[in-house]
Amino acid sequence: AAGLGAALSACGGAPPATASAASADTAVDGKPVATLARGQGYPINIAGDAAGVFWTNHLGGQVVGGGGDGAAKVLADHQDYPLGIAVDQTDVYWTTLNGGTVQKMPRAGGPPVKLASGQFGPSGIAIDDANVYWTNTYAGTVMMVGKSGGKPAIIASKQTEPAGIAVAGGAVYWTNHGTAPGFADGSVMRLARPGTPTAVASAQAYPQGIIADAAALYWVDHGGPPEFHGAVMTAKLDGSAATTLVPDQKGAQELALDATSLYWSNEIEGSVNRVAKAGGTAQALVRNQQRPYGVCVDTTYVYWLNYRDGSAKRIAK
Repeated sequence: AAGLGAALSACGGAPPATASAASADTAVDGKPVATLARGQGYPINIAGDAAGVFWTNHLGGQVVGGGGDGAAKVLADHQDYPLGIAVDQTDVYWTTLNGGTVQKMPRAGGPPVKLASGQFGPSGIAIDDANVYWTNTYAGTVMMVGKSGGKPAIIASKQTEPAGIAVAGGAVYWTNHGTAPGFADGSVMRLARPGTPTAVASAQAYPQGIIADAAALYWVDHGGPPEFHGAVMTAKLDGSAATTLVPDQKGAQELALDATSLYWSNEIEGSVNRVAKAGGTAQALVRNQQRPYGVCVDTTYVYWLNYRDGSAKRIAK
């Protein structure tokens, strides 16, 4: 996030935030908000499904799993700024920003396996049936390696602070934050291997999270300081027809989707929101959150992480 720079300058393994800083939830339609975990060490990204959710505690240095009952368990500790996370039916995959690694482990726990090391700022992560893909924010590269290991390969270079990443329809998509301090020259890129990267959208304001399904690509523009004017965006998978789905968002951060809807966090505004994938009126599901970052969904719930107060929460769709 645009406000993450100060946090990244601290040392890894920071103590978890205390529950006393927890926010007062405001569910817009009156649905109860459930807290799955408190006292997390600056939780930042989350992924999962109906069988469980998994998240990274960025300054706490942990990868955490929450089962279907919501019970949280530390799966990996002493990680050096774990950041991006992805899951499939058997394994959890994550990046360590300062540690320079891409790792995996079974969903039930076990020794972590390094798929890549010596990376320079690995951040976003995505998977398909065979491979793991990630962005090296500091190196300006986009990488891939087989799920079973092997030699990591550079699939794109000379990118301007690449961040979020997604895979769909045989193509890889990612966001480039752009150039400080204004971040007004961000972009969204597409690579259909073995071709060369092409721009889906340019002049984006600090684009961050990105996701795709079989029909379309979606991403959020966080917006640069000091106004943080963001938006929810969409385009066709071939990279054409980039349009604004929801304008006037305040610090849009990460997003998730299901069959009909798109969900995202506004970390500056402190809300988690939903809109139909076809467009229409956006709805805030919950407000008064403390810098909500990562978002994911299953068939029943929307989950999110509050970076500032160290909590993991959910609400029924």
